[in-house]
Amino acid sequence: MFKIIIFCLSIMYTPGPVNLLSISRGIQQKYTAHIPFCIGVGAALLFWFMLTGYAGTAVISKSFLPVLTFFGVLFILYLAFKLMSSKVDNISEGQPATNLKMRDGFLMQLLNPKSFMVVLPVTTVQFPAAGITGWTIALWSVMLAVLGFGAPLVYAVFGEGISKHIERISWFKYLNIIMGIMLLCLAIDMAYEDIFLVLK
Repeated sequence: MFKIIIFCLSIMYTPGPVNLLSISRGIQQKYTAHIPFCIGVGAALLFWFMLTGYAGTAVISKSFLPVLTFFGVLFILYLAFKLMSSKVDNISEGQPATNLKMRDGFLMQLLNPKSFMVVLPVTTVQFPAAGITGWTIALWSVMLAVLGFGAPLVYAVFGEGISKHIERISWFKYLNIIMGIMLLCLAIDMAYEDIFLVLK
């Protein structure tokens, strides 16, 4: 069972679209304002863990993953555009132009292919191997969703720490552009790896 936690931590807490976006939000506002987004991320993970934990791979077949990835790529492209076009005039007042809500976190994680890198191996291989069945699937799903909630929050806290060392407001615009470009690169990589190569 310890292996399940280590596996989830190693994937959830590495840089991905959700965590990169969280750094940017932490830079531009207090990390506490990012909590609704993080709750949305955790809720999406809970949904996938519960669904695949009880229904198995019958619900999410590998052939359907490129379709989900396509919508995930579109959503990440939208967020990258939103991030790069956001204004930074009122950051010093604690009023970021782009405020991410619980819905944004839920949709982003729901359509994030990285979710399936965590969920499918855990629910289809590690849960049965550890004897996790019945009501314990729900218990483990909640615990792992809490870990998922913590990942973007940690990145937002890190971003807030960085922001204390930034003196000029104009630098925030450059950071937004850099983070937006990184999201664009991730979207392109996801489209190539998880759609093009799979359907080739």
